[in-house]
Amino acid sequence: MSGQGADRVDVRRHNLSLVLRLLASGGPRSRAGIAAVTGLTKATVSSLVGELIGRRLVRERGPESAQRLGRPATLVELDGSHVVTLGVEINVGHVGVLGADLRGNAVYERRRPLAIEASDVDRVVSIVVEEINRAAGFLHDRHCMVAGVTLAIPGVVDDDRGVVTFAPNLAWRGVHLRQLLAGRLHVTGEPAMFNEANLGALAEHRVGGHGAVQDLVYILAGDGVGAGVIVGGNLLLGVGGGAGEIGHTTVQARGRLCTCGARGCWETLIAARGLLHDTLPDEAEPMLADSKLTAESRVAKVTARAHAKDRAVIDGLTAYGRWLGIGLANVVNTFNPSVIVLGGFLPDIAPWVLPEALETLVRNALAESARTCRIELTRLGFSPSARGATIHAAERVFADPMVVAPTG
Repeated sequence: MSGQGADRVDVRRHNLSLVLRLLASGGPRSRAGIAAVTGLTKATVSSLVGELIGRRLVRERGPESAQRLGRPATLVELDGSHVVTLGVEINVGHVGVLGADLRGNAVYERRRPLAIEASDVDRVVSIVVEEINRAAGFLHDRHCMVAGVTLAIPGVVDDDRGVVTFAPNLAWRGVHLRQLLAGRLHVTGEPAMFNEANLGALAEHRVGGHGAVQDLVYILAGDGVGAGVIVGGNLLLGVGGGAGEIGHTTVQARGRLCTCGARGCWETLIAARGLLHDTLPDEAEPMLADSKLTAESRVAKVTARAHAKDRAVIDGLTAYGRWLGIGLANVVNTFNPSVIVLGGFLPDIAPWVLPEALETLVRNALAESARTCRIELTRLGFSPSARGATIHAAERVFADPMVVAPTG
């Protein structure tokens, strides 16, 4: 293709993206309304809308309801019901796959427990391949196209090279994950990969009811602890993608040994292991060694005892709340966010730990920063990371609608 021809394609791609994003964010509009907002000519908009309809990304909705002189204009709106992105969560005890259409509707969901050591990279990757291909087959049978896949990883990730730099709870270091997946997936395009807490923060910001918030921290507590940080409406990633690893900030000079190799990390106190040692010390290690138990089921044993008013468990949750509050104070002092959203298993234990955590936060954070920060519980369930991964993957379509092949 000549340089001039390539330029025309790039302009077309940009304009298709412009129209698609407008309909996604602003709702249904007439062709004339799209032209008025974008500054494109009506003829250009008509051509672009026709192409987006041909790619099943846009559909005609019907005439405008407002009474006007002359023939009412036909509204067009985001469709994408047959265009699906997959969010794949890889964690210590499970691999989960969520499929969502471009409107964000979940159309596929499955979680597969891992009854193997997460450090067995080859076997975990094989399971990931099986689950992605299973989802792709299910969607293909329903005439849906998988337009992108994003992997949610509990660690530091280099998406440009397709490498998991360090995921301590998986015991993965320098794993060339994209290379291991190459040629094995029944989907078009290479999978992207992103830190799970960053994806959780993305989901909270986009669909968790915090869209108007410009500064947000999402804290994910499970087998490990991580955070996704939104600053000025954008994810804070850091030079090597390692921003937000607050689980590995030191809160005890000579504390427990962490999976990262250091001692006294916040993660050692508020991840699942720390919670179990505080509340069920005699049962903690056998429960952690049982690969059949998920993080949710382990926490459920704690909450069941708390509901039964087990004094030792409630005292342990209070102690846990103090350590949670100390870490939250550090987050408030470091990032001065408008809101901190607690995810993972934290909403399950919130009734017993939040009172102590909030008191500790107020005692240890700068007063003005603490006063202006809300602490909220996620409304997106146990794994917003998978939801964020579908949003991340969908960005590929919104940036380049041409990745979706036209029908017919």
